[in-house]
Amino acid sequence: MNRFDEAAKHWDTKPSSLNIAKACVDNINKIIELKKDSKILDYGCGTGLVAFALSNETNEVVGMDNSKGMVEEFNKKVSQLNFSNIKSIKHNINEENLPINEFDLITISMTLHHIEDTKMFINKAYESLKNSGFLCINDLDKEDGTFHKKHNNDGVFHFGFEKENLIEQLKEKGFKIIDYKIVYTDFREERSFPIFNLIAQKQR
Repeated sequence: MNRFDEAAKHWDTKPSSLNIAKACVDNINKIIELKKDSKILDYGCGTGLVAFALSNETNEVVGMDNSKGMVEEFNKKVSQLNFSNIKSIKHNINEENLPINEFDLITISMTLHHIEDTKMFINKAYESLKNSGFLCINDLDKEDGTFHKKHNNDGVFHFGFEKENLIEQLKEKGFKIIDYKIVYTDFREERSFPIFNLIAQKQR
C-alpha cells in the first residue's frame, strides 16, 4: 500500500486539496469552452475533486490513478452520488499507454511531479488528445523540496517545475501554449508555494 492509498480516506477533508482543485477547475472554465459532448480525462484523479466538478460541464469524464485506494474512493462517490457520466480506473503511466485520439481535454493536477519522465507523459497525452484538444497541467512552481518535507519527498521526482522548461517540452511535442498563470498559493512549513495552471492545445 502506498501513502496515497491510506490518504484517500481523508483526502476530501483537506482544505488545500479542495482549494487547489477548485482553482484548477475555475481556470479551465475561464479559458476552455467545454461542450456537452466533450470527453475528459483527469489523470492522477485522486478522489475526483477535479473530475466531479468538470462532470457538470460534459457528458463523459474518465479518471485514472495509480493508487488503488484513490480509485476506490472515487468510484464510491460515483455510486453514492448516482453519477452516470463518470468513472475511475487504475492506471500506471509508466507501464501502460493511453487510448489514442480519445479526449478533448486531459487534466493533470498535482500529479506531474510524481511522474519521473515528464516528456513521456507529455508524449502520451498528446497522442491521446483529439486534434485541437487541450492539456491542462496544474502543479507546483519550482521549489526546494520543502512542500513534501512531511512525507520525506516519498514518490516525488520534481520539486515543482520551471515555467520556461515545461513550456519548452510542450512546444517541442507540438503543443501551443494558451494560458499560464499562478492560480493558488498554498502555505505550509511557514512558506508559500505558488501553484500554476498551464493550458496547452494540440496542434493539427
